[in-house]
Amino acid sequence: MANMQVLVNDIPVEIKGGSTVLQACEKVGVEIPRFCYHERLLIAGNCRMCLVEIGGAPKPVASCAMPVGPNMKIYTDTPLVKKAREAVMEFLLINHPLDCPICDQGGECDLQDQSMVFGSDKSRMFDPKRSTEDKNCGPLVKTIMTRCIHCTRCVRFSSEVAGEGILGTTGRGKDTEIGMYVEKTLKSNISGNVIDLCPVGALNTRNSLIKRHQFVPRRNLSTPANGFMRTVGSLARRIRL
Repeated sequence: MANMQVLVNDIPVEIKGGSTVLQACEKVGVEIPRFCYHERLLIAGNCRMCLVEIGGAPKPVASCAMPVGPNMKIYTDTPLVKKAREAVMEFLLINHPLDCPICDQGGECDLQDQSMVFGSDKSRMFDPKRSTEDKNCGPLVKTIMTRCIHCTRCVRFSSEVAGEGILGTTGRGKDTEIGMYVEKTLKSNISGNVIDLCPVGALNTRNSLIKRHQFVPRRNLSTPANGFMRTVGSLARRIRL
């Protein structure tokens, strides 16, 4: 398709026709928050975190699913966009447990990072949080489904890449859960990739559960001929005996 020009925060950018608003924003270096979007998976548009304002549109639109149009005006930092993202973040945190200190995703969690930037400093939620039964996904993946935000990355990977089609969503609204349509487990050779795809700590590595955190220095000792080595992260120090 032919290229077309759009305006992102009044900055002109030329982009290929058929591209999304999110791709146009990234081309000019504007970071758009997202949870469900992944460049190698089909677009779902269900997390609504990537909302932006389009000139002439009555309300914010999901930038990951909106194709660009000629001379489209896109705004990513207006008060309307900030308020919309704050509301989406509040909605995502309604049933998310506050167990960040013991979560394996702590320190590299997209939900943590984006809640600090786009979330509110207070919560209006006083009701008990919803609990969800953990699913048996096989020997590699350990699930803690109370942390799931239903981005469906794992569902799309299972069907589009792994070709299994075992994972899916059931229920509607607050009763939505991700699990198996039938009582099977993930047996594909690439099923472990869903752990990296998960933006929160819902899917974890079973053999290293609660054994590591990105913010905790790794301390190891090795013994050379005339002393020992102590390593902290990427730093190594030799201590002579």
